[in-house]
Amino acid sequence: MKKEKSLEYYYKNREKRLKAQREYDQKNKEKKKEYDQKRRKLKGYNRIKRTQQYSTRNHFPILLKKYGECMFCQSKNKLEIHHKKYDTKEIKDCLLLCQKCHKIIHRK
Repeated sequence: MKKEKSLEYYYKNREKRLKAQREYDQKNKEKKKEYDQKRRKLKGYNRIKRTQQYSTRNHFPILLKKYGECMFCQSKNKLEIHHKKYDTKEIKDCLLLCQKCHKIIHRK
């Protein structure tokens, strides 16, 4: 008997709960939109960071062995990887640059 009452209560008050949820969503529409944008932006940033870590760990030794110096100024110290495309893990989208040249590229 209790189950019937609880189900009956649930269905009886379902419309009230849905109405309250809709009203809350309407009032906080802007907050929800901002929150969703922040989440999407953070999710994309984390994906890029993982790709950069992958490239540094896997591509840096290969590029260092192949080129051994900055691809622009031929310097051999403070070498870094520059990504032409941030969301790919392919070695063809990476450049081996010294710290100075890397900063110059990012200023453009």
